[in-house]
Amino acid sequence: MCAVITHADLERIQNALAGMQAVLARAYGGRPDDEALLEFRRMCWAALLLVDDGECQEYIDLLVQYAKELYAGGEPARVEALRSTIKATLDAFRSRVHALEGGYGKRWRDLRAA
Repeated sequence: MCAVITHADLERIQNALAGMQAVLARAYGGRPDDEALLEFRRMCWAALLLVDDGECQEYIDLLVQYAKELYAGGEPARVEALRSTIKATLDAFRSRVHALEGGYGKRWRDLRAA
């Protein structure tokens, strides 16, 4: 599926990704942290509302699941694995957004050339 995303929406998605990264950097996890979870989920929701791409939506679903586990408390040994998984998923999401952005830029250049 080729999603059509405006440049402004791409910037908002990038901001949401940066916000998720900031929450992850600020709130380590491994203990109950409703505030961090709420903020992380708010960033996920913001991105979800902006992107009409199945792959990105799957990444958002995964991020929410991992964050729920990370900020619910639990085994300290699992915390680092969850943090690594969230970082990898954020990187994959960011790569997908860059791919969409590349398509956006090409369409824009094609329109300008016509």
